[in-house]
Amino acid sequence: MRPVVDERSMRLPDGRTLAWAEYGDPFGYPVILCHGVPGSRRQVPPFDALTSERHARLIVPDRAGYGLSDDAPGWGLADWQSDMAVLVEHLKLGDFAVGGVSGGAPFACALVERFGEQVSRLVLVSGVAPGYGLHVGLPMPHRLEARMVWLAVHAPRLARMVFEPLALVATLWPRTWLAIVRHLVGDADRAELARRDIHDMFFDDLPRATRQGAAAIVRDLAIAASDWALVLNRYAGAVEIVQGCDDRIVPADCASRLAFLFPQASVRLLAGEGHFFVFSRWSEILSALLARRWRHEQGCTAGLNSGSERRTPVAP
Repeated sequence: MRPVVDERSMRLPDGRTLAWAEYGDPFGYPVILCHGVPGSRRQVPPFDALTSERHARLIVPDRAGYGLSDDAPGWGLADWQSDMAVLVEHLKLGDFAVGGVSGGAPFACALVERFGEQVSRLVLVSGVAPGYGLHVGLPMPHRLEARMVWLAVHAPRLARMVFEPLALVATLWPRTWLAIVRHLVGDADRAELARRDIHDMFFDDLPRATRQGAAAIVRDLAIAASDWALVLNRYAGAVEIVQGCDDRIVPADCASRLAFLFPQASVRLLAGEGHFFVFSRWSEILSALLARRWRHEQGCTAGLNSGSERRTPVAP
C-alpha cells in the first residue's frame, strides 16, 4: 500500500458523505486533483516522496458515487462545485492549483468556474473535451468505447446494465480489468501499465473506485460527452493542456477543443506518449501545478519543465 498523509470524510449539508485522501506535505501548497473514470481518491501517481519533496499537499476527493463518497440522483457539475465549496471551506484553503486527468477534466474546469482567481493554475492531462465521443475525438480508436459513450448519453439505464458486469470485474478482478485496458492502448501505455508501481496503484484504486457499481461511470461519461455549460473565458490564470499523440482512449484533438475554452491556454502534444504518461512524467506535471499565481502577477510564465517553486505553508 502506498503512503497516504491522511484519509478523511465529512458529512455534506444534504447528508451525503464526501471522502478524500491527502498525499505529500500536509503543510505544502494545496493541489486538488480530479481523478479519471473510473477512479477514486487512490488514483494518484505513486510518488509520495517526490510530492513531499516539492512541498505539495495533494488533495484527491472521491466524486459522488466513487469510493466512499455517496451518490445522489441527478448529480452533476453544479453539485460537484457545491461539494468542493464545502470541502475548500472545511480545509480553510486560500489559493490552490487544480489538476484534471482524463475524465476528470470537466470537473477540474468546473472548479475554475466556481473558484475563479482562487485557482492559481489549471493543468489538464489526457483530458476529455466537451462533446467527447459524440462530436470531439472522432473517429474513436475503438468502437466499443464509442458505443459506451453513446449508451451513457442516450440510454443511461441500458448503459448501467451493460457497465455493471464491467464494474464488478474491476472490483473483484482488477488484474482482468487492466488486461482489458492493455488490449485497448498502444505500446507506450502498455509499458506504463507494466511497471509494478503503476500496476499496484491501479490494483489498489479500482476496487475502491467501483465498489458502488457503475452508476457514476455512466454519469461521468455522459457529462464528458455534454457541452459542459461552463463559463471559462473569464479565468485569467495559467492553463496547461498536455496530451499524448498516441493516446488510444482520449484522441489528441480533444486537446485542441479544450484550448478553445481558455484563450491563454498552452498546449503541449507529446510524441510517442499515450494516455497514462502522467505517471512517468509526474515530476513535470507537478512542477506545472506548483508554478503559483505570484509568478503570474510578476508577468512570468512557467512550462512543464520549470522546477521553480515557492513554499507556501497552509494549515491542514
